[in-house]
Amino acid sequence: MTIADELARAEAALAAAGVETARHDAEWIAAAALGERRSGVLAKLREPFPDGVAARFHDLIARRTNREPLAYVIGTVNFRGLELEVGPGVLVPRPETEITAERAIARARERGIRPTVVDVAAGCGAIALSLAAEVPDARIFATESSGAARGWALRNLARTGLRCTLLPGDLLRGLHPALGGNVDIIVSNPPYMPEDELGELQPEIRRYEPRDAVIAGPSGLEVILALLEQVPSWIAPGGWLVVELAPSQADRVSKLLQAIGYADVRVTDDLAGRARVVEGRWVHAG
Repeated sequence: MTIADELARAEAALAAAGVETARHDAEWIAAAALGERRSGVLAKLREPFPDGVAARFHDLIARRTNREPLAYVIGTVNFRGLELEVGPGVLVPRPETEITAERAIARARERGIRPTVVDVAAGCGAIALSLAAEVPDARIFATESSGAARGWALRNLARTGLRCTLLPGDLLRGLHPALGGNVDIIVSNPPYMPEDELGELQPEIRRYEPRDAVIAGPSGLEVILALLEQVPSWIAPGGWLVVELAPSQADRVSKLLQAIGYADVRVTDDLAGRARVVEGRWVHAG
């Protein structure tokens, strides 16, 4: 069979399993199996599919038909130009989180020379490593309570060679006391889904991704509220808090930030036009 034949068969199997991006996923899985770039696969559609690779390709397609996340199946995900390793035990970074990273990067650049940045609940390290790549003079810290997720973050630190201090601990509790009152940017993509919406999520999330990285509690705001309680002990005067959340939470969290001592509060939409990131500048001195 040619590469085109194998792709067509894989696309049909994925579509039958309910994968909406069946052709896209088949091409990426073929690239992973063949050790090629996706563009290289598409340039060789008429060539025979190598016999020695076909079994691996079929195994990977079977995993995806079971709705295992594509990033788990191929082992990597692209985030703001960084190829990061992901797998069981860590949340797959989404395109909307690139907007969160973008806002944190912009605020870090505004703070001037050698800003101090903390990525809270860092997962595989996507936001922290994007900051390290795009604001190279920044001091980057990343906290993560999950040992499995920290394992993936360590892989990505080694893979990219970027500088970031990875710390265990819940939210901001893992930071050294010397950072108190000196953090310029605190950024987080915390769990923010309410418990009763778990059944509405895609099978990839329900079956495979870590529940604690997705579900915050009954309201969905539990982790964000806990973070807001801790931030004042760490953030510098005029420092910025940047938080990703569900669109339905943006108005409430924006008003809360204004009420507790933040100025210049703004909401940024994701690529689908949904409110996704809330940020505010810490000015409360009491």
